[in-house]
Amino acid sequence: MARLSTLAETNLDKQGFGKLDREATSRHALPLRFTPAVGTTLIVIGLVLQSPMWLGSMALVALSGALLPSGMVIDLVYNLGVRHLFHAPPLPSTPTPRQFSYLLSTILLAASSLSFSYGLSVLGFLLGGIVATGGTILATTLWCLGSWAYRLLFAPSAARK
Repeated sequence: MARLSTLAETNLDKQGFGKLDREATSRHALPLRFTPAVGTTLIVIGLVLQSPMWLGSMALVALSGALLPSGMVIDLVYNLGVRHLFHAPPLPSTPTPRQFSYLLSTILLAASSLSFSYGLSVLGFLLGGIVATGGTILATTLWCLGSWAYRLLFAPSAARK
């Protein structure tokens, strides 16, 4: 099994996946990119379409990640279907810092949806774009903006490490 970079390990640790041993972390690094990659793609589609319904639906998907650590909709799609195609491990439960990130995404996507509903397209693009940018960074580097914010707000001494 390929060794995961120290940066990727650190990024996963800061999201709350530190309970996994090194081998498990290595096995899960690629699958943990699935949810943000799919979610970001769906959000970008909603932004391109300027669709309040689409973005509102994505806010509900993000809310499922905030409320259900083992039942986020996109994680379920992966765990029940996609992973079997690639003989990959199931995704672990979502840790609290990443759940917080999903809550932030829920708020921003709901606000983006409302902005498009009221004809405030620039604001809708800005709010939805923040989530899409964060998702892109998470999918490509495993660094999570929302988990960083969680650690900054709720674990100040841990955030400085």
